[in-house]
Amino acid sequence: MNMSLRKTAIVWCVISISFACLGQAGKTEKEVVNWPISAVTVYESGAKVERSGAVRLSAQGLKTIVVRGLAEEIDPAMLQLNLNEGWSLVSHVFRVSTNQAREQEAGKEQALIDTEIKQNRQTHALRDALMVTYDEELAMIRANRSVSGGELLLVEDLKEHADFWRERVMELQYKMLELRMEMDALDEELTALKREHADWDALRSQREGQFTLRFAGPANGVSQIRMSYVVSRAFWRSVYDAEVDQSGAISMRRYALVEQNTGSDWKGVPLTFLVGNPLESIAPPVPVQKRLTLVRSFEKDAYTWESSDEMDDFEGFEDSAEGAPVPSGALERYSFIPANSVDISGDGTRERVYIEDIQLKGDLSHLLLPAYSDESYQLVNSGEWPTSNLLPGPVQVLTDGVYRGSYRMKLPAPGDTLQIPLGQDSRVRSTRQRLLDQCASSVLGGNRKTTQTFEIRVENQHNRSVELRVEDAIPISNSSDIQVEPLSLGGGDWNENTGALSWDLTLGPNETRSLMFGFEVTYPRKKALQGL
Repeated sequence: MNMSLRKTAIVWCVISISFACLGQAGKTEKEVVNWPISAVTVYESGAKVERSGAVRLSAQGLKTIVVRGLAEEIDPAMLQLNLNEGWSLVSHVFRVSTNQAREQEAGKEQALIDTEIKQNRQTHALRDALMVTYDEELAMIRANRSVSGGELLLVEDLKEHADFWRERVMELQYKMLELRMEMDALDEELTALKREHADWDALRSQREGQFTLRFAGPANGVSQIRMSYVVSRAFWRSVYDAEVDQSGAISMRRYALVEQNTGSDWKGVPLTFLVGNPLESIAPPVPVQKRLTLVRSFEKDAYTWESSDEMDDFEGFEDSAEGAPVPSGALERYSFIPANSVDISGDGTRERVYIEDIQLKGDLSHLLLPAYSDESYQLVNSGEWPTSNLLPGPVQVLTDGVYRGSYRMKLPAPGDTLQIPLGQDSRVRSTRQRLLDQCASSVLGGNRKTTQTFEIRVENQHNRSVELRVEDAIPISNSSDIQVEPLSLGGGDWNENTGALSWDLTLGPNETRSLMFGFEVTYPRKKALQGL
């Protein structure tokens, strides 16, 4: 080679090396990691998960990190990262994919299982062939068990022949029994191997979320990165155990009923339970103007009871991470941190986590609904509940160590009294009957008028005084052709809009009292009156 050609080759080599170096400098190092969960904030719908790990930049100040093992339902717009000074997030991409490492592991395990399945089938085939051989020999012995021909056999020879036939048949039957048992065991082993193979199939096809994060910063820089993101398939609810003593003091124990179905277990992770929901973006929402309207209410209080018969199973009521549960609607944003470390499975298993004890002062009372039941409903009333950060939720009620049942607690308006039902009390009773001798009906012109009178008798069979409330009702009209007028209220309070009639009483030990009320209804004589 002449000198000019040699110089040209050297120049092209230098240029090629330079371009190769530039290409390498433009690439970022990629690392696949599974950062552990460091903290979780659980909302009434959704949860914020925090993970952390160390990142070391290259000599060019670049690094690509693939964080795997995440939930599938993640809003990439809600990703947050803490970055050191001089660091920046070049880009971030979220995708749902299978785990390559898991696929490789599943492939190796399935190859071993395939080998075991092959050996199992070969062994089973050998045992089956031996079974056929034993079966044919047994058939041959049975076919030749009789002595034929004119030869005379001695008794000893005949006995020896019988002993041989018996011993060989027994030996063959035992061997065949052992073979059957061994083949059954091989069948069970094959079923287990196929199940394990299918489990690895399911595992290798499982999908997971992955964040690909590209960082830039100082050359060879090292930083502990903390990332947080919001998952949708998680929620928590307040549940309570409430024990009421004879004085009316209430001891409540608050628990968090929590569920998450993200695919990652929260083992020993610091948890915070927050009332409210995570923000859907970092931009503030547009406030909605609040308007107040009036509608007719048929409820006697600001809230209603829901008995255990109307609830779902206490350990797993209808809310679930599969479908977004309804938030509590609390105006305040309370947060609760459990005192002890807990484990929450990522497969949707519900856990009840102890949070705190709550002490409330209360007064015992009875509610009588004579139109529905002879027995009274015992209640405990507390007015200091707003200071305890109570939330709506299921309550298991105990008195004197006896489980009385459960109900779903709904909170009254601030300033109203919280009532906890304790069940029926058969020693505070009532009866309700229509006084027929004081009922009348008459016709005047084109109208018919009917008069109805009722008597309620209330009885306290305790050897102590009781506070009680008796509730009944005077019918209300749904038509301008029907006029309802109260005749007597028996000292009760009447709500003209709802028709509710109530008495607040104090009954002494073993005292009985009578309450009477009546009303008059006028309606067209050619019409029939319903609902009386």
